[in-house]
Amino acid sequence: MEGVEAEISRSNWPSIVGRFFLITDRLAQSNQPMPIHHMLYRCPRCGQDPLGAHKGGARCSSCGTSFEQGRGSVIIVRPPNGPSEATSATSLLADVEKMGGAGIQEIPGKESGKGFDEARLFRESKIRFGRAEGHDVVRWRGEVLGFSERISWKGEGYLSFEGETLSFRPDGKSVAKFARFSCLLGDIRGVQISSMALQVTLVEARLYQFEFLDDSPKRWEDLLCLALRRFHARSGKCITEFKPRIVTMLDTGSEADR
Repeated sequence: MEGVEAEISRSNWPSIVGRFFLITDRLAQSNQPMPIHHMLYRCPRCGQDPLGAHKGGARCSSCGTSFEQGRGSVIIVRPPNGPSEATSATSLLADVEKMGGAGIQEIPGKESGKGFDEARLFRESKIRFGRAEGHDVVRWRGEVLGFSERISWKGEGYLSFEGETLSFRPDGKSVAKFARFSCLLGDIRGVQISSMALQVTLVEARLYQFEFLDDSPKRWEDLLCLALRRFHARSGKCITEFKPRIVTMLDTGSEADR
Protein backbone atom coordinates (compact mmCIF):
# COMPACT_ATOMS: atom_id res chain seq x y z
CA MET A 1 0.00 0.00 0.00
CA GLU A 2 1.49 3.31 -1.05
CA GLY A 3 1.41 6.49 0.99
CA VAL A 4 3.26 9.64 1.85
CA GLU A 5 5.58 8.42 4.59
CA ALA A 6 8.74 6.44 3.95
CA GLU A 7 8.74 2.94 5.33
CA ILE A 8 10.47 2.70 8.71
CA SER A 9 13.57 0.55 8.49
CA ARG A 10 15.62 -0.78 11.37
CA SER A 11 18.56 1.41 10.33
CA ASN A 12 16.47 4.46 11.23
CA TRP A 13 15.35 3.32 14.66
CA PRO A 14 17.67 5.53 16.75
CA SER A 15 16.32 8.67 15.07
CA ILE A 16 12.62 7.76 14.98
CA VAL A 17 11.94 6.25 18.40
CA GLY A 18 11.18 9.65 19.89
CA ARG A 19 8.82 10.59 17.06
CA PHE A 20 6.79 7.45 16.37
CA PHE A 21 4.52 6.28 19.16
CA LEU A 22 3.47 2.91 17.80
CA ILE A 23 6.11 0.19 17.54
CA THR A 24 3.90 -2.70 18.56
CA ASP A 25 1.50 -5.31 17.25
CA ARG A 26 0.44 -5.84 13.64
CA LEU A 27 0.63 -2.20 12.54
CA ALA A 28 4.25 -1.90 13.60
CA GLN A 29 5.18 -5.16 11.96
CA SER A 30 3.72 -4.06 8.60
CA ASN A 31 5.39 -0.62 8.65
CA GLN A 32 2.73 0.61 6.25
CA PRO A 33 2.64 4.34 5.45
CA MET A 34 -0.67 6.18 5.54
CA PRO A 35 -2.60 5.80 2.26
CA ILE A 36 -3.02 9.08 0.36
CA HIS A 37 -6.83 8.87 0.44
CA HIS A 38 -6.68 8.69 4.24
CA MET A 39 -4.27 11.59 4.62
CA LEU A 40 -6.19 13.68 2.06
CA TYR A 41 -9.63 12.54 3.16
CA ARG A 42 -11.16 15.61 1.45
CA CYS A 43 -10.15 16.77 -2.06
CA PRO A 44 -7.69 19.68 -1.67
CA ARG A 45 -8.82 21.12 -5.02
CA CYS A 46 -12.64 21.14 -4.89
CA GLY A 47 -13.53 20.01 -1.35
CA GLN A 48 -15.27 16.74 -2.33
CA ASP A 49 -15.56 14.43 0.68
CA PRO A 50 -14.48 11.67 0.81
CA LEU A 51 -11.54 11.31 -1.56
CA GLY A 52 -11.47 7.81 -3.04
CA ALA A 53 -8.58 5.35 -3.38
CA HIS A 54 -7.33 4.92 -6.96
CA LYS A 55 -4.44 2.78 -8.26
CA GLY A 56 -2.24 3.15 -5.20
CA GLY A 57 -3.09 6.82 -4.83
CA ALA A 58 -6.32 8.80 -4.70
CA ARG A 59 -8.79 10.34 -7.15
CA CYS A 60 -11.59 12.84 -6.70
CA SER A 61 -14.90 11.65 -8.14
CA SER A 62 -16.10 15.24 -8.45
CA CYS A 63 -13.35 17.26 -10.17
CA GLY A 64 -11.36 14.28 -11.53
CA THR A 65 -8.04 15.31 -9.99
CA SER A 66 -5.76 12.40 -9.03
CA PHE A 67 -3.00 12.31 -6.42
CA GLU A 68 0.00 9.99 -6.67
CA GLN A 69 3.01 9.33 -4.48
CA GLY A 70 6.18 11.16 -5.47
CA ARG A 71 9.55 11.06 -3.77
CA GLY A 72 9.57 11.44 -0.01
CA SER A 73 6.73 13.73 1.10
CA VAL A 74 6.04 14.99 -2.44
CA ILE A 75 2.67 14.21 -4.03
CA ILE A 76 2.05 14.43 -7.78
CA VAL A 77 -1.23 16.22 -8.49
CA ARG A 78 -2.77 15.41 -11.89
CA PRO A 79 -5.77 17.56 -12.86
CA PRO A 80 -8.16 16.23 -15.54
CA ASN A 81 -6.95 19.01 -17.84
CA GLY A 82 -3.56 20.65 -17.80
CA PRO A 83 -0.09 19.65 -16.65
CA SER A 84 0.65 17.72 -13.46
CA GLU A 85 2.42 19.38 -10.54
CA ALA A 86 4.64 18.19 -7.70
CA THR A 87 3.26 19.47 -4.40
CA SER A 88 4.31 18.94 -0.78
CA ALA A 89 2.04 16.95 1.51
CA THR A 90 2.10 19.87 3.97
CA SER A 91 0.69 22.23 1.36
CA LEU A 92 -2.10 19.82 0.40
CA LEU A 93 -3.03 19.27 4.06
CA ALA A 94 -3.37 23.03 4.45
CA ASP A 95 -5.68 23.04 1.41
CA VAL A 96 -7.78 20.24 2.95
CA GLU A 97 -8.25 22.43 6.03
CA LYS A 98 -9.27 25.42 3.88
CA MET A 99 -11.82 23.26 2.06
CA GLY A 100 -13.59 22.30 5.27
CA GLY A 101 -11.21 20.03 7.15
CA ALA A 102 -12.57 17.02 8.99
CA GLY A 103 -16.01 17.37 7.44
CA ILE A 104 -17.73 16.44 10.67
CA GLN A 105 -21.43 16.85 11.33
CA GLU A 106 -22.46 19.57 13.74
CA ILE A 107 -25.64 19.01 15.74
CA PRO A 108 -27.45 22.27 16.62
CA GLY A 109 -27.18 23.19 20.29
CA LYS A 110 -30.12 23.08 22.66
CA GLU A 111 -32.12 26.17 23.54
CA SER A 112 -31.48 27.59 26.99
CA GLY A 113 -32.28 30.77 28.92
CA LYS A 114 -29.29 32.42 27.27
CA GLY A 115 -30.25 31.37 23.75
CA PHE A 116 -28.84 28.40 21.87
CA ASP A 117 -25.76 26.50 23.07
CA GLU A 118 -22.78 26.02 20.75
CA ALA A 119 -23.30 23.36 18.06
CA ARG A 120 -22.00 19.93 19.03
CA LEU A 121 -19.52 18.02 16.88
CA PHE A 122 -20.54 14.52 15.86
CA ARG A 123 -19.03 11.54 13.98
CA GLU A 124 -19.19 7.73 14.17
CA SER A 125 -16.95 5.11 12.50
CA LYS A 126 -16.40 1.34 12.53
CA ILE A 127 -13.19 0.42 14.38
CA ARG A 128 -11.14 -2.30 16.01
CA PHE A 129 -10.75 -1.46 19.69
CA GLY A 130 -7.61 -2.05 21.72
CA ARG A 131 -6.13 -1.15 25.08
CA ALA A 132 -2.53 -0.90 26.26
CA GLU A 133 -1.77 -3.69 28.72
CA GLY A 134 1.91 -3.73 29.56
CA HIS A 135 5.01 -2.71 27.65
CA ASP A 136 7.59 -4.25 25.34
CA VAL A 137 11.28 -3.36 25.43
CA VAL A 138 12.64 -1.64 22.31
CA ARG A 139 16.29 -2.59 21.70
CA TRP A 140 18.89 -1.46 19.20
CA ARG A 141 22.13 -3.44 18.87
CA GLY A 142 21.76 -4.81 22.36
CA GLU A 143 20.93 -1.47 23.97
CA VAL A 144 17.57 -0.59 25.48
CA LEU A 145 16.14 2.46 23.71
CA GLY A 146 12.86 2.57 25.58
CA PHE A 147 9.50 0.91 25.87
CA SER A 148 6.42 0.64 23.66
CA GLU A 149 2.85 -0.14 24.57
CA ARG A 150 1.59 -3.70 24.13
CA ILE A 151 -1.88 -3.43 22.59
CA SER A 152 -4.49 -5.98 23.61
CA TRP A 153 -7.27 -6.07 21.00
CA LYS A 154 -10.79 -6.35 22.44
CA GLY A 155 -12.99 -6.55 19.36
CA GLU A 156 -14.83 -4.47 16.76
CA GLY A 157 -17.53 -1.88 17.15
CA TYR A 158 -18.24 1.81 16.66
CA LEU A 159 -16.27 4.82 17.85
CA SER A 160 -18.52 7.83 18.40
CA PHE A 161 -17.80 11.43 19.21
CA GLU A 162 -20.62 13.77 20.18
CA GLY A 163 -20.40 17.05 22.06
CA GLU A 164 -17.65 16.42 24.60
CA THR A 165 -17.88 12.62 24.78
CA LEU A 166 -15.76 10.00 22.96
CA SER A 167 -17.09 6.45 23.33
CA PHE A 168 -16.82 2.91 21.94
CA ARG A 169 -19.89 0.71 21.37
CA PRO A 170 -19.15 -2.99 20.67
CA ASP A 171 -21.04 -4.64 17.83
CA GLY A 172 -21.51 -7.86 19.79
CA LYS A 173 -19.23 -10.01 17.62
CA SER A 174 -16.24 -11.60 19.38
CA VAL A 175 -15.86 -8.67 21.76
CA ALA A 176 -13.96 -9.28 24.97
CA LYS A 177 -15.78 -8.89 28.24
CA PHE A 178 -15.81 -5.29 29.56
CA ALA A 179 -14.62 -3.98 26.15
CA ARG A 180 -16.27 -0.63 26.66
CA PHE A 181 -14.84 2.85 26.59
CA SER A 182 -16.10 6.35 27.27
CA CYS A 183 -14.36 9.58 28.20
CA LEU A 184 -14.86 13.34 28.23
CA LEU A 185 -12.61 15.84 26.47
CA GLY A 186 -11.28 16.96 29.85
CA ASP A 187 -9.96 13.42 30.48
CA ILE A 188 -7.80 13.33 27.33
CA ARG A 189 -4.08 13.92 27.89
CA GLY A 190 -2.69 13.02 24.45
CA VAL A 191 -3.74 12.32 20.83
CA GLN A 192 -1.56 10.58 18.21
CA ILE A 193 -2.05 8.67 14.97
CA SER A 194 -0.33 5.98 12.91
CA SER A 195 -1.10 4.91 9.33
CA MET A 196 -4.36 3.19 10.31
CA ALA A 197 -5.05 3.98 13.96
CA LEU A 198 -5.66 6.66 16.56
CA GLN A 199 -4.26 6.51 20.08
CA VAL A 200 -5.77 8.44 22.98
CA THR A 201 -4.07 8.77 26.36
CA LEU A 202 -6.25 9.55 29.37
CA VAL A 203 -5.52 10.57 32.95
CA GLU A 204 -3.24 8.19 34.86
CA ALA A 205 -1.53 7.33 31.52
CA ARG A 206 -4.30 4.96 30.40
CA LEU A 207 -3.90 4.39 26.66
CA TYR A 208 -6.49 3.19 24.14
CA GLN A 209 -6.11 2.45 20.43
CA PHE A 210 -8.72 2.65 17.67
CA GLU A 211 -7.93 1.04 14.31
CA PHE A 212 -10.28 2.40 11.65
CA LEU A 213 -11.96 -0.05 9.28
CA ASP A 214 -13.83 2.43 7.08
CA ASP A 215 -12.54 5.92 7.87
CA SER A 216 -9.40 8.06 8.01
CA PRO A 217 -7.35 8.29 11.23
CA LYS A 218 -6.15 11.71 10.05
CA ARG A 219 -9.74 12.93 9.86
CA TRP A 220 -10.33 11.72 13.42
CA GLU A 221 -7.14 13.36 14.66
CA ASP A 222 -8.28 16.65 13.11
CA LEU A 223 -11.73 16.22 14.64
CA LEU A 224 -10.45 15.61 18.17
CA CYS A 225 -7.88 18.40 17.92
CA LEU A 226 -10.63 20.83 16.87
CA ALA A 227 -12.85 19.71 19.74
CA LEU A 228 -9.99 19.95 22.26
CA ARG A 229 -9.08 23.45 21.08
CA ARG A 230 -12.69 24.56 21.58
CA PHE A 231 -12.85 22.89 24.98
CA HIS A 232 -9.69 24.52 26.36
CA ALA A 233 -10.51 27.88 24.75
CA ARG A 234 -13.55 28.12 27.03
CA SER A 235 -11.09 28.22 29.94
CA GLY A 236 -8.95 30.85 28.28
CA LYS A 237 -6.24 28.38 27.21
CA CYS A 238 -4.70 27.44 23.89
CA ILE A 239 -3.03 24.12 23.02
CA THR A 240 0.62 24.26 21.92
CA GLU A 241 1.19 20.48 21.61
CA PHE A 242 -1.04 17.41 21.21
CA LYS A 243 1.56 14.62 21.19
CA PRO A 244 2.88 12.80 23.00
CA ARG A 245 1.05 14.87 25.65
CA ILE A 246 -1.30 17.84 25.44
CA VAL A 247 0.38 21.06 26.52
CA THR A 248 -1.65 24.21 27.15
CA MET A 249 -0.90 27.81 27.97
CA LEU A 250 -2.97 30.87 28.81
CA ASP A 251 -4.33 32.59 25.73
CA THR A 252 -3.69 36.25 26.47
CA GLY A 253 -6.00 37.26 23.63
CA SER A 254 -9.03 35.30 24.87
CA GLU A 255 -12.12 36.82 26.41
CA ALA A 256 -11.59 34.72 29.56
CA ASP A 257 -8.53 36.83 30.41
CA ARG A 258 -10.27 40.18 30.01
